Amino acid sequence: MSNSANATHGPENLGAHGFVRDGYNRAETHDLTTSDVESAKVYGRKDETIGSISSLKLGTDGKITDAVIDVGGFLGLGAHSVMLPFSQLTVLREAKGSDIRVHLDTTKDKLKAMPHHVA
Repeated sequence: MSNSANATHGPENLGAHGFVRDGYNRAETHDLTTSDVESAKVYGRKDETIGSISSLKLGTDGKITDAVIDVGGFLGLGAHSVMLPFSQLTVLREAKGSDIRVHLDTTKDKLKAMPHHVA
């Protein structure tokens, strides 16, 4: 019997980087809106919270191209912001609900070591 709070990383997943979570399906990028993922927590490889999405960049076609992730800080103060291509994120949507989980195959320390993004 699987645990609904279990998240794993492996090749058997349909997610872009192998993230799976019981009760969740991979959300297709074209089905997502900015309100779906803005302010969402970002989880790392071991399902630990590593940051949150503070803003999104849209392409000329209106699709999400990049995400600004805030790492550390408190209520946006003192946070280290980094910009990543949205394609590096795996977004999972609850199968029988509206919860969104954003996963990134990295660690909080690696994000903090990236160049700071200034909006």
